[in-house]
Amino acid sequence: MTRGRRRKAEIHAHQATTGTPYLVARRQIAALAEVMQQHPRLNSFGIGVFNPLRKTAEQRRTELAVGREELAGGVVMVMETAAWLRENITPIKTPTVSSYTVKHVMQRATGRYVTNGVFIAAALVAGYTFKYEQPNVLFGMSARDLKRMN
Repeated sequence: MTRGRRRKAEIHAHQATTGTPYLVARRQIAALAEVMQQHPRLNSFGIGVFNPLRKTAEQRRTELAVGREELAGGVVMVMETAAWLRENITPIKTPTVSSYTVKHVMQRATGRYVTNGVFIAAALVAGYTFKYEQPNVLFGMSARDLKRMN
């Protein structure tokens, strides 16, 4: 199967899962792919791998590849999380809030579990300012909105 056919099949599968129009599904998949390309260490765990000093280089590469594959397959969760963020959390310029903290605020508010990597990808897709602090990321999100959600 050619790359174009694989991509169309992926878009059709996402479209069938979400019920979104073809172009919207295509844009969503492209947005996540772009974020993953811009952040090559982003995966379902977060940034990098868990406990990297206790692993060989090969183990780190394998774990990163598996985590990136998991994240790439989670387009629906990433887009739902990005939509929730846009609706509920105002962006600010200075990154001060940890992705892990806001992920738990969102889980309490919605009752839905997301991985740290899915949350980070969603915030990046939504356009929040950021600063790496591995394995988490600091984001520019309104403290007032976060307190309101708790």
